Amino acid sequence: MKVVPLSSEGLRIGRPLPFSVRDRTGGVLLARGSMIQTEKQLQLLQSRPIFIDQAESESVQRAYAGQLDQMFRQDVALGRIASARPDYDSLTLQGAAKAVERPLDWPNLQMRLRMLLVNADGADWVPRLRALRDDVLALVERSPDRALMRLMFDASNEFQDYSANHSLFVCVLTSMACAQLPGWQAEWDDSLTLAALTMNLSFTQMQDELARQSGPLSETQKGTLRDHPQRAADRLAEIGVDDPMWLHAVLHHHNAPSGPMAGRTAEETIARLIRRADRYAARLSPRKSRPASSATAAAQVALLDEGGHTDEAGQALIRTLGLYPPGVWVKLQCGEIAMVLRRTAIAKAPIVASLVSRSGMPLAVPALRNTRLPDFAVTGAVPPAQVKVRPNLDALEKMA
Repeated sequence: MKVVPLSSEGLRIGRPLPFSVRDRTGGVLLARGSMIQTEKQLQLLQSRPIFIDQAESESVQRAYAGQLDQMFRQDVALGRIASARPDYDSLTLQGAAKAVERPLDWPNLQMRLRMLLVNADGADWVPRLRALRDDVLALVERSPDRALMRLMFDASNEFQDYSANHSLFVCVLTSMACAQLPGWQAEWDDSLTLAALTMNLSFTQMQDELARQSGPLSETQKGTLRDHPQRAADRLAEIGVDDPMWLHAVLHHHNAPSGPMAGRTAEETIARLIRRADRYAARLSPRKSRPASSATAAAQVALLDEGGHTDEAGQALIRTLGLYPPGVWVKLQCGEIAMVLRRTAIAKAPIVASLVSRSGMPLAVPALRNTRLPDFAVTGAVPPAQVKVRPNLDALEKMA
Protein backbone atom coordinates (compact mmCIF):
# COMPACT_ATOMS: atom_id res chain seq x y z
CA MET A 1 0.00 0.00 0.00
CA LYS A 2 1.28 3.47 -0.90
CA VAL A 3 0.55 6.20 1.62
CA VAL A 4 0.98 9.97 1.45
CA PRO A 5 1.25 12.52 4.29
CA LEU A 6 -1.99 13.84 5.76
CA SER A 7 -2.43 17.24 7.40
CA SER A 8 -3.80 16.88 10.93
CA GLU A 9 -5.20 20.43 10.79
CA GLY A 10 -8.41 19.23 9.18
CA LEU A 11 -9.17 16.66 11.88
CA ARG A 12 -12.07 17.45 14.20
CA ILE A 13 -13.48 15.98 17.41
CA GLY A 14 -16.75 14.09 17.22
CA ARG A 15 -16.97 13.69 13.42
CA PRO A 16 -16.83 10.30 11.63
CA LEU A 17 -13.63 10.07 9.60
CA PRO A 18 -14.26 9.70 5.86
CA PHE A 19 -10.92 7.92 5.42
CA SER A 20 -8.49 5.81 7.45
CA VAL A 21 -5.68 7.62 9.26
CA ARG A 22 -2.51 5.55 8.92
CA ASP A 23 1.11 5.41 10.06
CA ARG A 24 4.00 5.58 7.64
CA THR A 25 3.91 1.81 7.04
CA GLY A 26 0.21 1.87 6.12
CA GLY A 27 -0.98 0.52 9.47
CA VAL A 28 -4.39 1.85 10.53
CA LEU A 29 -4.33 4.29 13.47
CA LEU A 30 -8.00 5.28 13.16
CA ALA A 31 -10.25 3.43 10.78
CA ARG A 32 -12.68 4.96 8.32
CA GLY A 33 -15.89 5.83 10.15
CA SER A 34 -14.39 6.05 13.65
CA MET A 35 -14.29 9.31 15.63
CA ILE A 36 -11.79 11.35 17.62
CA GLN A 37 -13.56 11.75 20.94
CA THR A 38 -11.42 14.08 23.08
CA GLU A 39 -8.98 16.98 22.78
CA LYS A 40 -6.16 14.79 24.10
CA GLN A 41 -6.81 12.20 21.42
CA LEU A 42 -6.64 14.93 18.79
CA GLN A 43 -3.38 16.22 20.25
CA LEU A 44 -1.93 12.72 20.20
CA LEU A 45 -2.60 12.43 16.47
CA GLN A 46 -1.23 15.92 15.87
CA SER A 47 1.99 15.05 17.68
CA ARG A 48 3.05 12.37 15.18
CA PRO A 49 3.31 12.08 11.38
CA ILE A 50 0.09 10.66 9.95
CA PHE A 51 -0.72 9.39 6.48
CA ILE A 52 -3.56 8.40 4.19
CA ASP A 53 -3.92 5.78 1.48
CA GLN A 54 -3.05 7.39 -1.83
CA ALA A 55 -6.35 6.28 -3.34
CA GLU A 56 -8.30 7.96 -0.53
CA SER A 57 -6.15 11.08 -0.74
CA GLU A 58 -7.62 11.79 -4.17
CA SER A 59 -11.01 12.36 -2.51
CA VAL A 60 -9.38 14.75 -0.06
CA GLN A 61 -7.76 16.69 -2.85
CA ARG A 62 -11.03 16.94 -4.78
CA ALA A 63 -12.85 18.16 -1.67
CA TYR A 64 -10.10 20.73 -1.01
CA ALA A 65 -10.28 21.95 -4.61
CA GLY A 66 -14.06 22.29 -4.31
CA GLN A 67 -13.62 24.18 -1.03
CA LEU A 68 -11.23 26.68 -2.69
CA ASP A 69 -13.51 27.05 -5.71
CA GLN A 70 -16.45 27.90 -3.47
CA MET A 71 -14.37 30.51 -1.66
CA PHE A 72 -13.44 32.11 -4.99
CA ARG A 73 -17.08 32.25 -6.03
CA GLN A 74 -17.97 33.94 -2.76
CA ASP A 75 -15.27 36.62 -3.31
CA VAL A 76 -13.43 35.61 -0.15
CA ALA A 77 -10.24 37.65 0.42
CA LEU A 78 -7.18 36.12 -1.21
CA GLY A 79 -5.34 36.04 2.11
CA ARG A 80 -8.01 33.80 3.62
CA ILE A 81 -7.99 31.57 0.56
CA ALA A 82 -4.20 31.24 0.72
CA SER A 83 -4.36 30.18 4.38
CA ALA A 84 -7.27 27.76 3.92
CA ARG A 85 -6.79 24.16 5.04
CA PRO A 86 -8.68 21.04 3.97
CA ASP A 87 -12.07 20.72 5.63
CA TYR A 88 -12.51 16.98 6.06
CA ASP A 89 -16.09 17.53 7.20
CA SER A 90 -16.98 18.35 3.58
CA LEU A 91 -16.12 14.80 2.62
CA THR A 92 -18.99 12.36 2.96
CA LEU A 93 -19.37 8.70 3.70
CA GLN A 94 -22.39 6.67 2.83
CA GLY A 95 -24.05 6.57 6.19
CA ALA A 96 -21.27 8.57 7.87
CA ALA A 97 -23.77 10.49 9.94
CA LYS A 98 -25.13 7.24 11.27
CA ALA A 99 -23.54 5.25 14.04
CA VAL A 100 -20.64 3.32 12.55
CA GLU A 101 -19.69 -0.14 13.68
CA ARG A 102 -16.30 -0.16 15.41
CA PRO A 103 -13.73 -1.71 13.09
CA LEU A 104 -12.16 -4.86 14.46
CA ASP A 105 -8.50 -4.69 13.49
CA TRP A 106 -5.46 -4.71 15.76
CA PRO A 107 -3.94 -1.31 14.82
CA ASN A 108 -7.27 0.40 15.54
CA LEU A 109 -7.68 -1.43 18.85
CA GLN A 110 -4.13 -0.55 19.88
CA MET A 111 -4.70 3.12 19.10
CA ARG A 112 -8.04 3.16 20.94
CA LEU A 113 -6.43 1.68 24.04
CA ARG A 114 -3.59 4.20 23.99
CA MET A 115 -6.09 7.04 23.81
CA LEU A 116 -7.97 5.61 26.79
CA LEU A 117 -4.80 5.16 28.84
CA VAL A 118 -3.43 8.66 28.26
CA ASN A 119 -6.82 10.28 28.88
CA ALA A 120 -8.37 8.35 31.77
CA ASP A 121 -11.26 10.63 32.59
CA GLY A 122 -14.99 11.10 32.13
CA ALA A 123 -18.15 9.28 33.14
CA ASP A 124 -18.05 7.21 29.95
CA TRP A 125 -14.43 6.06 30.38
CA VAL A 126 -15.18 2.65 31.93
CA PRO A 127 -17.95 1.85 29.39
CA ARG A 128 -15.57 2.78 26.57
CA LEU A 129 -12.88 0.56 28.07
CA ARG A 130 -15.35 -2.34 28.32
CA ALA A 131 -16.42 -1.79 24.71
CA LEU A 132 -12.79 -1.94 23.64
CA ARG A 133 -12.21 -5.09 25.69
CA ASP A 134 -15.27 -6.71 24.12
CA ASP A 135 -13.97 -5.88 20.64
CA VAL A 136 -10.57 -7.37 21.53
CA LEU A 137 -12.09 -10.62 22.77
CA ALA A 138 -14.41 -10.82 19.76
CA LEU A 139 -11.42 -10.64 17.44
CA VAL A 140 -9.58 -13.29 19.47
CA GLU A 141 -12.62 -15.58 19.43
CA ARG A 142 -12.96 -15.16 15.67
CA SER A 143 -9.44 -16.48 15.08
CA PRO A 144 -7.17 -17.09 18.10
CA ASP A 145 -4.10 -18.07 16.07
CA ARG A 146 -4.37 -15.04 13.80
CA ALA A 147 -4.69 -12.83 16.86
CA LEU A 148 -1.60 -14.38 18.41
CA MET A 149 0.39 -14.09 15.19
CA ARG A 150 -0.34 -10.37 14.90
CA LEU A 151 0.30 -9.57 18.55
CA MET A 152 3.38 -11.77 18.89
CA PHE A 153 4.94 -10.26 15.78
CA ASP A 154 4.12 -6.69 16.83
CA ALA A 155 5.45 -7.29 20.33
CA SER A 156 8.77 -8.65 19.06
CA ASN A 157 9.39 -6.03 16.39
CA GLU A 158 8.11 -2.65 17.54
CA PHE A 159 8.53 -0.40 20.57
CA GLN A 160 6.45 2.49 19.22
CA ASP A 161 3.44 2.93 21.54
CA TYR A 162 4.91 0.11 23.62
CA SER A 163 2.74 0.53 26.70
CA ALA A 164 -0.67 0.19 25.07
CA ASN A 165 0.45 -2.63 22.79
CA HIS A 166 1.94 -4.50 25.74
CA SER A 167 -1.22 -4.21 27.85
CA LEU A 168 -3.36 -5.37 24.94
CA PHE A 169 -1.07 -8.36 24.44
CA VAL A 170 -1.20 -9.30 28.14
CA CYS A 171 -5.00 -9.01 28.09
CA VAL A 172 -5.19 -11.48 25.20
CA LEU A 173 -2.65 -13.88 26.74
CA THR A 174 -4.43 -14.02 30.09
CA SER A 175 -7.89 -14.32 28.54
CA MET A 176 -6.74 -17.37 26.59
CA ALA A 177 -4.83 -19.03 29.45
CA CYS A 178 -7.08 -18.45 32.47
CA ALA A 179 -9.29 -21.49 31.91
CA GLN A 180 -6.20 -23.69 32.30
CA LEU A 181 -5.83 -22.65 35.95
CA PRO A 182 -7.28 -25.07 38.54
CA GLY A 183 -10.43 -23.69 40.11
CA TRP A 184 -10.83 -20.85 37.62
CA GLN A 185 -14.35 -19.39 37.52
CA ALA A 186 -15.78 -17.74 34.43
CA GLU A 187 -17.12 -14.78 36.42
CA TRP A 188 -13.53 -13.73 37.09
CA ASP A 189 -12.88 -13.12 33.38
CA ASP A 190 -14.22 -9.56 33.46
CA SER A 191 -11.91 -8.41 36.26
CA LEU A 192 -8.93 -10.22 34.74
CA THR A 193 -9.13 -8.66 31.29
CA LEU A 194 -9.89 -5.14 32.53
CA ALA A 195 -7.01 -5.31 35.02
CA ALA A 196 -4.63 -6.46 32.27
CA LEU A 197 -5.61 -3.53 30.08
CA THR A 198 -5.18 -0.96 32.86
CA MET A 199 -2.24 -2.30 34.90
CA ASN A 200 0.01 0.51 33.60
CA LEU A 201 -2.63 3.24 33.55
CA SER A 202 -0.51 5.83 35.38
CA PHE A 203 2.66 4.82 33.60
CA THR A 204 1.77 4.80 29.90
CA GLN A 205 3.77 7.74 28.61
CA MET A 206 6.85 7.03 30.74
CA GLN A 207 6.74 3.36 29.77
CA ASP A 208 6.83 4.41 26.12
CA GLU A 209 9.79 6.69 26.87
CA LEU A 210 11.67 3.92 28.69
CA ALA A 211 11.21 1.57 25.73
CA ARG A 212 12.95 4.16 23.54
CA GLN A 213 15.67 4.93 26.10
CA SER A 214 19.09 3.37 25.53
CA GLY A 215 20.67 4.31 28.85
CA PRO A 216 19.96 3.20 32.44
CA LEU A 217 16.98 4.44 34.45
CA SER A 218 17.38 7.57 36.53
CA GLU A 219 16.48 7.53 40.23
CA THR A 220 13.28 9.45 39.40
CA GLN A 221 12.34 6.88 36.77
CA LYS A 222 13.03 4.02 39.18
CA GLY A 223 10.71 5.61 41.72
CA THR A 224 7.96 6.08 39.16
CA LEU A 225 8.34 2.47 38.02
CA ARG A 226 8.17 1.23 41.61
CA ASP A 227 5.11 3.29 42.53
CA HIS A 228 3.04 2.99 39.35
CA PRO A 229 0.80 0.07 40.46
CA GLN A 230 -0.41 2.06 43.45
CA ARG A 231 -1.00 5.18 41.36
CA ALA A 232 -2.85 3.15 38.71
CA ALA A 233 -5.13 1.57 41.32
CA ASP A 234 -5.76 4.99 42.92
CA ARG A 235 -6.63 6.53 39.55
CA LEU A 236 -9.04 3.72 38.72
CA ALA A 237 -10.78 4.23 42.06
CA GLU A 238 -11.05 7.96 41.34
CA ILE A 239 -12.68 7.21 37.98
CA GLY A 240 -15.26 5.09 39.74
CA VAL A 241 -13.96 1.51 39.55
CA ASP A 242 -15.16 -0.36 42.64
CA ASP A 243 -14.40 -3.95 41.60
CA PRO A 244 -12.03 -5.28 44.33
CA MET A 245 -10.61 -8.01 42.07
CA TRP A 246 -9.77 -5.51 39.31
CA LEU A 247 -8.17 -3.03 41.73
CA HIS A 248 -6.23 -5.71 43.63
CA ALA A 249 -4.80 -7.20 40.43
CA VAL A 250 -3.62 -3.80 39.21
CA LEU A 251 -2.10 -2.98 42.60
CA HIS A 252 -0.25 -6.31 42.85
CA HIS A 253 0.59 -7.15 39.24
CA HIS A 254 4.30 -6.78 40.04
CA ASN A 255 4.38 -8.47 43.44
CA ALA A 256 1.76 -11.24 43.41
CA PRO A 257 3.50 -13.95 45.49
CA SER A 258 4.74 -17.19 43.98
CA GLY A 259 3.85 -20.68 45.17
CA PRO A 260 0.96 -23.11 44.65
CA MET A 261 -2.26 -21.69 43.23
CA ALA A 262 -4.50 -23.85 45.44
CA GLY A 263 -6.22 -21.87 48.15
CA ARG A 264 -5.60 -18.46 46.59
CA THR A 265 -8.38 -15.89 46.49
CA ALA A 266 -9.76 -14.73 43.15
CA GLU A 267 -7.83 -11.45 43.54
CA GLU A 268 -4.54 -13.26 44.12
CA THR A 269 -5.12 -15.69 41.26
CA ILE A 270 -5.83 -12.89 38.80
CA ALA A 271 -2.80 -10.87 39.91
CA ARG A 272 -0.53 -13.90 39.63
CA LEU A 273 -1.60 -14.79 36.10
CA ILE A 274 -1.17 -11.18 34.97
CA ARG A 275 2.31 -11.08 36.51
CA ARG A 276 3.45 -14.17 34.60
CA ALA A 277 1.93 -12.97 31.30
CA ASP A 278 3.45 -9.52 31.88
CA ARG A 279 6.93 -11.01 32.22
CA TYR A 280 6.46 -13.34 29.25
CA ALA A 281 5.30 -10.53 26.96
CA ALA A 282 8.07 -8.22 28.18
CA ARG A 283 10.74 -10.76 27.23
CA LEU A 284 9.33 -11.02 23.71
CA SER A 285 9.45 -7.24 23.30
CA PRO A 286 12.53 -5.24 22.30
CA ARG A 287 13.73 -2.04 23.92
CA LYS A 288 16.17 0.49 22.58
CA SER A 289 18.56 -0.93 25.17
CA ARG A 290 18.14 -4.63 24.28
CA PRO A 291 16.70 -6.92 21.59
CA ALA A 292 13.69 -9.18 22.04
CA SER A 293 14.28 -12.67 23.41
CA SER A 294 13.35 -15.84 21.55
CA ALA A 295 10.09 -17.60 22.30
CA THR A 296 12.03 -20.31 24.16
CA ALA A 297 13.72 -17.80 26.47
CA ALA A 298 10.37 -16.09 27.13
CA ALA A 299 8.74 -19.45 27.95
CA GLN A 300 11.47 -20.21 30.50
CA VAL A 301 10.78 -16.91 32.24
CA ALA A 302 7.07 -17.72 32.37
CA LEU A 303 7.49 -21.30 33.58
CA LEU A 304 9.87 -20.60 36.49
CA ASP A 305 8.91 -18.43 39.44
CA GLU A 306 11.13 -15.99 41.30
CA GLY A 307 12.74 -18.84 43.25
CA GLY A 308 13.43 -20.94 40.17
CA HIS A 309 10.55 -23.35 40.79
CA THR A 310 7.84 -24.37 38.32
CA ASP A 311 5.02 -21.84 38.35
CA GLU A 312 1.44 -23.03 37.79
CA ALA A 313 0.29 -19.76 36.23
CA GLY A 314 3.23 -19.90 33.85
CA GLN A 315 2.41 -23.52 33.03
CA ALA A 316 -1.15 -22.52 32.14
CA LEU A 317 0.21 -19.84 29.82
CA ILE A 318 2.61 -22.14 27.98
CA ARG A 319 0.06 -24.99 27.75
CA THR A 320 -2.22 -22.54 25.98
CA LEU A 321 0.36 -20.97 23.68
CA GLY A 322 2.61 -23.93 23.03
CA LEU A 323 6.40 -23.78 22.91
CA TYR A 324 6.28 -22.03 19.54
CA PRO A 325 3.18 -19.81 19.35
CA PRO A 326 1.98 -18.14 16.15
CA GLY A 327 4.03 -15.09 15.19
CA VAL A 328 7.44 -16.33 16.41
CA TRP A 329 10.43 -17.33 14.32
CA VAL A 330 11.81 -20.88 14.40
CA LYS A 331 14.67 -22.74 12.74
CA LEU A 332 14.00 -26.00 10.93
CA GLN A 333 16.21 -29.07 10.70
CA CYS A 334 16.91 -28.31 7.04
CA GLY A 335 18.35 -24.92 7.96
CA GLU A 336 15.42 -22.76 6.88
CA ILE A 337 13.92 -20.06 9.11
CA ALA A 338 10.13 -20.06 9.33
CA MET A 339 7.33 -18.17 11.02
CA VAL A 340 4.80 -20.10 13.06
CA LEU A 341 1.27 -19.68 11.69
CA ARG A 342 -0.85 -21.98 13.78
CA ARG A 343 -0.70 -24.21 16.84
CA THR A 344 -1.40 -27.94 16.63
CA ALA A 345 -2.12 -30.69 19.16
CA ILE A 346 1.64 -31.43 19.14
CA ALA A 347 3.42 -28.58 20.95
CA LYS A 348 6.70 -29.10 19.07
CA ALA A 349 5.09 -29.36 15.64
CA PRO A 350 3.21 -26.16 14.74
CA ILE A 351 2.12 -25.13 11.24
CA VAL A 352 4.91 -22.93 9.81
CA ALA A 353 5.85 -21.08 6.63
CA SER A 354 9.52 -20.87 5.65
CA LEU A 355 10.65 -17.39 4.62
CA VAL A 356 14.45 -17.73 4.69
CA SER A 357 16.35 -20.45 2.81
CA ARG A 358 19.11 -22.57 4.29
CA SER A 359 21.61 -20.26 2.56
CA GLY A 360 20.17 -17.28 4.43
CA MET A 361 18.44 -15.72 1.42
CA PRO A 362 14.75 -14.73 1.50
CA LEU A 363 12.46 -17.16 -0.29
CA ALA A 364 10.62 -15.62 -3.23
CA VAL A 365 7.38 -17.20 -2.01
CA PRO A 366 6.75 -18.40 1.57
CA ALA A 367 6.54 -22.19 1.72
CA LEU A 368 4.35 -24.20 4.09
CA ARG A 369 6.36 -26.91 5.88
CA ASN A 370 5.17 -30.03 7.67
CA THR A 371 7.14 -29.92 10.93
CA ARG A 372 6.24 -33.55 11.69
CA LEU A 373 8.65 -34.60 8.93
CA PRO A 374 12.29 -35.00 10.08
CA ASP A 375 13.73 -32.54 7.54
CA PHE A 376 11.33 -29.81 8.61
CA ALA A 377 11.27 -30.47 12.36
CA VAL A 378 11.60 -27.39 14.54
CA THR A 379 15.03 -27.30 16.18
CA GLY A 380 14.51 -24.14 18.21
CA ALA A 381 13.24 -20.57 18.36
CA VAL A 382 15.10 -17.71 16.69
CA PRO A 383 15.39 -14.21 18.23
CA PRO A 384 13.57 -11.70 15.98
CA ALA A 385 16.64 -9.47 15.59
CA GLN A 386 18.40 -12.28 13.71
CA VAL A 387 15.75 -12.32 10.97
CA LYS A 388 16.03 -9.54 8.40
CA VAL A 389 12.92 -10.46 6.41
CA ARG A 390 9.79 -8.34 6.80
CA PRO A 391 6.89 -10.79 6.35
CA ASN A 392 3.57 -9.98 4.74
CA LEU A 393 1.27 -11.00 7.59
CA ASP A 394 -1.87 -10.63 5.47
CA ALA A 395 -0.53 -13.18 2.99
CA LEU A 396 0.65 -15.52 5.74
CA GLU A 397 -2.75 -15.47 7.41
CA LYS A 398 -4.30 -16.78 4.21
CA MET A 399 -1.85 -19.69 4.17
CA ALA A 400 -2.62 -20.89 7.70
